[in-house]
Amino acid sequence: MNDPRILNIKSAHHIQKTSPANEPMEAHLSVSRTLGLLAADMDAHPELIQPVDSRLVDRINALVGQADVDLNSPLSAEDE
Repeated sequence: MNDPRILNIKSAHHIQKTSPANEPMEAHLSVSRTLGLLAADMDAHPELIQPVDSRLVDRINALVGQADVDLNSPLSAEDE
């Protein structure tokens, strides 16, 4: 899989965008559907929306903040 539309995440503070900036979101059908479902759920249940706590962000960064992730590279045999 080498999809140029997928972001290359180097760390919590460095994301390399590989898709053209002018490409419409509608071109990404699965993303559009997911965002549509999320929007419908938020409209149906706005009382459940909560802000992301800064402690959660700090915890996520502590766990994976320094991990380099390249979503365009294939998984190795042991990862599958």
